[in-house]
Amino acid sequence: MYNSNNNQSWKEYNRPWYQKLGLAIWTYIRNVGLMIWSVIKSIPFKLRDFVFAIGRCFQGLWYRFQKGDWRTRMSYLIFGFGCFSRSPKQFLKGFAWLAVEALFVVYMVFLGGPNLAMFGTLGTIEEGFDEMGNLSAGHNSLKILIFGVATLMLLVFFVYMYVKNTKVAYETQKRVEAGKPLSNARQQINYALNDGFHVTVLTLPIIGILLITVLPLLCNILIAFTNYGYSDGVFHSPPAHLFTWKGFSAFSFVFAQSYGSIIWRVLAWTLIWAVFATFTNFFFGMFLAMMINKKSIKLKPLWRICFILVIAVPDFVTLLMMSRFFGYSPDVNLTGPFNLILQQWFGIKGANVDWFGTYTMNDTAARVMVIVVNLWRGMPFTMLATSGILMNIPEELYESSRIDGAGPIRRFISITFPYIMFVMGPQLITTFTGNINNFNVIFFLTGGGPDRNIDGQIIGATDLLVTWLYSMTIEKQFPEYNYGAVIGLFTFLVSSFFALIVFNSSKSIKQEDTFQ
Repeated sequence: MYNSNNNQSWKEYNRPWYQKLGLAIWTYIRNVGLMIWSVIKSIPFKLRDFVFAIGRCFQGLWYRFQKGDWRTRMSYLIFGFGCFSRSPKQFLKGFAWLAVEALFVVYMVFLGGPNLAMFGTLGTIEEGFDEMGNLSAGHNSLKILIFGVATLMLLVFFVYMYVKNTKVAYETQKRVEAGKPLSNARQQINYALNDGFHVTVLTLPIIGILLITVLPLLCNILIAFTNYGYSDGVFHSPPAHLFTWKGFSAFSFVFAQSYGSIIWRVLAWTLIWAVFATFTNFFFGMFLAMMINKKSIKLKPLWRICFILVIAVPDFVTLLMMSRFFGYSPDVNLTGPFNLILQQWFGIKGANVDWFGTYTMNDTAARVMVIVVNLWRGMPFTMLATSGILMNIPEELYESSRIDGAGPIRRFISITFPYIMFVMGPQLITTFTGNINNFNVIFFLTGGGPDRNIDGQIIGATDLLVTWLYSMTIEKQFPEYNYGAVIGLFTFLVSSFFALIVFNSSKSIKQEDTFQ
């Protein structure tokens, strides 16, 4: 019987390779788009669930206040009162809760409160000289911003601890009413070191993440809404000159005004660089590993050691050496070693190539060279990772494929490459995201150059978003911190897209428990 489904499958199987490739790309883009749309559609429901969760939280507070005795109700004012007032055994737990409240009050009175009160203006008094000629201290907008954000984070934590404290007080009351024994100090310490050990160990790292990662990230986002730095002809740098909130003016300047014609060029090159830097390292490293792992190759450990040495040398040393090795100068006698080798060893008279396009303003040469040098320093990482995967592919698969008549190319396409991609898929996506923020290669090789003047703004042909941000906030005489914060936020969003959306859509994550 004729089967239309089988006929359709046969037609799809016999399509030309370029049609299959185009269809695969289109399918992937469509799936990513559908995933983004599903995330957008879920936002109202997530907000609804968040509001309901807050409502349940306050409902629980009122319920415990109604059902609780006077000790439990006192815990709403004095943390830990429902513990240490019931039994000496609960003194350690109650004192810990009381210490949390006391530390919060001290912080709010002496540091958090004053800075939070000025958070709306970011300060009003600038540093200056009084009538007697003495320097008078003023407000510091940056300090107010940092401590204001830290205080808001601490307030969220305090609300969580407040609710938790009432739960502990009510649970202690219920245990007493049921005649159950209360834990003593030794039992509480034993719990923290055994069943609750994960909480004990993870508390300090979580605090570190909040202070070292989350707090700077939030401050950077908020700086994008200020005029911090050189803006409107004035260098707003506290305490001499305060900065204040300016809404979306910095975003308008970066995306629509002076930097509007630049940022999209930089973004395009950043993505091109990330694609080439990632996939050249991946494929060359993979084929290098396959060559070294061939049975006919002798001295395999020696070849691996040669490439491991590349990893052992710090990045900046290798990159600085490469920038000098391929150096160029209009004076032939001052040119780099590679040009001298071409002249003296190979007899190429007058060979003096500007490999990084610094003097000849050759953008293409500079971009090709940074990709090639990055290939040298990044390829060994892929080679080592792929070597471990190749050693663990079952030999029976290759034997079966040979019996079925599969050649080397078919075995690579059907066995080797799927295994490698399944294991290294997440790393490949992570590497791509890391290359978007790959500061070292560009900075130490070309410094972002060769520089161009575009609409009155100096921008390097090899500048990534991250190196452009660096030059804008560090190298300029009058840094533009607010515009740099906008670019930093934009870079974060681009990186997050690939790190989260693409990562979660990969086969390695969807089928992490099995290989097909």
